[in-house]
Amino acid sequence: MIIATAGHIDHGKTSLVQAITGVDTDRLPEEKKRGMSIDLGFAYQPIENGKTLGFVDVPGHEKFIRNMLAGVTGIDYAMLIIAADDGPMPQTVEHLAILDLLGVSEGIVALTKIDRVDAERLKVVEEEISQALAGTCLEGADILPVSAITGDGVQDVRDHLEAMSELLGDRTVEGNFRLAIDRCFTVPGAGLVVTGGVFSGQVTVGDQLILSPQGTRVRVRGIHAQNKESETGVVGQRCAVNITGGDLNKADVHRGGWLLAEEVHDPVPRFDARIRVLPSESRPLKHWTPVHVHLGAAEVPGRIAVLEGKSIEPGESGLVQVVLDRRIGALRGDGFIIRDQPAQHTIAGGRILDPFGPARGRAKPERIAFLEAMAADEAEDALAQLLEQSPIGVDLIHFATAWNLTPDDQAALWDIVEMIKVGAEAKAVGLSPAHFDAIGSTTITVMQDWHGK
Repeated sequence: MIIATAGHIDHGKTSLVQAITGVDTDRLPEEKKRGMSIDLGFAYQPIENGKTLGFVDVPGHEKFIRNMLAGVTGIDYAMLIIAADDGPMPQTVEHLAILDLLGVSEGIVALTKIDRVDAERLKVVEEEISQALAGTCLEGADILPVSAITGDGVQDVRDHLEAMSELLGDRTVEGNFRLAIDRCFTVPGAGLVVTGGVFSGQVTVGDQLILSPQGTRVRVRGIHAQNKESETGVVGQRCAVNITGGDLNKADVHRGGWLLAEEVHDPVPRFDARIRVLPSESRPLKHWTPVHVHLGAAEVPGRIAVLEGKSIEPGESGLVQVVLDRRIGALRGDGFIIRDQPAQHTIAGGRILDPFGPARGRAKPERIAFLEAMAADEAEDALAQLLEQSPIGVDLIHFATAWNLTPDDQAALWDIVEMIKVGAEAKAVGLSPAHFDAIGSTTITVMQDWHGK
């Protein structure tokens, strides 16, 4: 289970992780000097059931929110940390909003620094926290009082996390392998290592993968999963992957890239999604607003094209096309966060419906209907709807990539859904029997008219 901390600066995130795991996640000299987290920190705690809890300790300072965002995508559990003496603060609110927009529905609140306050203050701050959580993904979450200094409550937090690891279980291994790169470094004698959270699928030593978006082919030499040497890495783990390749250059590898299977290497310059604007915004999100987009560990400038109307009101959701300044890796279902142009505060967030949004005709009724179909929970239902509403057929290759379908997944789905597949395998198109018959009838009519003339 991957757990991310969240919360305001100096509320004790790093101290609590150290109390639980014994690991100081502030690894940079500047972090030691300034006494604050600047970049992501990582710690691991083996537990009795044989699993390992992986902690991603994120910075609390508003200046380093981009680093925080790189750490909270693809996590299983959130630990919102609030100091008893301060209570909820501005970055508490923003971090909570980010977790809510990303749909992180599992988590707890660690009420830290209880050694600094009396029982009456604890009651007051617990009430403030309950009010702050109301209407968010963490509404009703357990609030556990703890002090990293005295050790009070640390075991309770540890026991809770272990119990949740057992309750949530392992994620189902589905789709092609995707790892969002958040660190890259060189190990003497081993070579280049990239680390990150595994979004989907699994990887095995010896596998051939792609560094995306640049498209460099690499081979997996070694894997550390949850800080242990392993032959495989799977979804729901943090992995360090030792890679090698003839065209591999460390300068080309950076936070925000992906290590993934070739089947899903198709970086895009835009994508279509449904987003929700935060209720706290003072004005609507207007068409063509310049923004910063955070997806996986990437941060990319872009613009928001509103597809229904000319704006989205605070607290409301709507369909948009996100037009990016550069290509990034993105698939259907990926969560992302939108911040304002100066990158000072969070505006909105959502999930991708189609990573292959068209440059033209993006707001046409038929395109809106396409996106509504892509919003279906299951690929089978989405494909059935698209076949019914698409007279010229559905691009099966784009569909399979968007839904991250493995070759076996594709074969099974093509058998389940009633359709006629035409064209070469690399450019296959699916047609419903009714639409296929209509095309056949039209073709015969046109040819008969031509011969008649």
